[in-house]
Amino acid sequence: MEAQTSSGKEEERVWLESLLNKFARDNSVASILEFNLKQAVPEGVNYASIINRAKLTVILHNGQESKLSVIMKKAHEDKEKLETLSAIPIFKSEIKVYNEILRKFETLMNEYEDYNEKLWCNLIGYQNYDLIVLEDLKLTNYVIADRKKRLDLNHSKLVLHSLGRLHALGYILIQKGLLSKEDLPPFYCDISFIVMDRLYKCGLITLSKVIEKYWTPEWKEIGKRLSKEHEVVIEKHKRLFQPQENDFITMCHGDCWTCNMMFKYSPFEENYPISLKFLDFQTTHINVYIFDVLYFLFVSVQPEVRRSNFDQLLSVYQKSLQTALANYGFEDRTPSLKNVQSEAVRAEYYGLTCSLVLSPIGAAQQAGDFKIEYLND
Repeated sequence: MEAQTSSGKEEERVWLESLLNKFARDNSVASILEFNLKQAVPEGVNYASIINRAKLTVILHNGQESKLSVIMKKAHEDKEKLETLSAIPIFKSEIKVYNEILRKFETLMNEYEDYNEKLWCNLIGYQNYDLIVLEDLKLTNYVIADRKKRLDLNHSKLVLHSLGRLHALGYILIQKGLLSKEDLPPFYCDISFIVMDRLYKCGLITLSKVIEKYWTPEWKEIGKRLSKEHEVVIEKHKRLFQPQENDFITMCHGDCWTCNMMFKYSPFEENYPISLKFLDFQTTHINVYIFDVLYFLFVSVQPEVRRSNFDQLLSVYQKSLQTALANYGFEDRTPSLKNVQSEAVRAEYYGLTCSLVLSPIGAAQQAGDFKIEYLND
């Protein structure tokens, strides 16, 4: 009787395997009939690459005609833009993240039966090292929020909850020896003189001049203080990025702002986000978690929301990190809320400079107010 049962199960296994293979093949693309390429995002949403949407009419292997859409992300060909980005291997890094590291995340989630939704889109393929083809999240109702308005409390909580999950996965890979600091380039604030000198340093110089010349008299003293700060901003950043004892090191996104994430919304409540996907892993690196957290809070969150709910938002992040780590057996490694708050205080200068220099770029009203090649001037 047992032999018959085993034989029956084996027959079912073979039949199911054949069925799944047929299903996958029937629904795969046999040929492309039409191919139309259009710009996927307006100027001011993405600075470091060209984002196009390819709309396709295809024939599937089952003979059915179907409409598809994919995102094609290309490296800039403009010499001025390439000069600015020359110190940061953004496409090589992003391909490695999608093709290797995020696949390891998925393997880890599968192994531990973590059925939470993935925090990234699917990689379809790539061409070394100037083209990446990705799933078009617009087809599943994901959209980019309005960078000019910045994010409200509900959006901010979802981002920090998601960031806690992402950081947990990165930390676990590091602890398992499946990811190391050498696998990714250092943070651009560590290695790119152009970015630090012309974005942060020159940004503070420009801001101080604008304040002194155009703002009301009570701001003049602030302008003078900022004019002196540009002399030390690079050195202060270098000190901040030096490893500290007992740091919680993970894979940081590196550019966690409004236009590098897409939201899906509730069908029952207006503007209520229910799901998130991170985009643009071009400056992803290994670092202390707090820099991702502060970058997001000071660049993309509405200032009044951040100021009124700062501790609550840190708590959302910490609880998500703890829950995710607990699911993988690493709960005892979670930084306490007190630790997270202490780290936020330690690195608050980074948040300040992000707020002064990057936040105005992120919320610029005109698309051409900032272009990556401006850093060459």
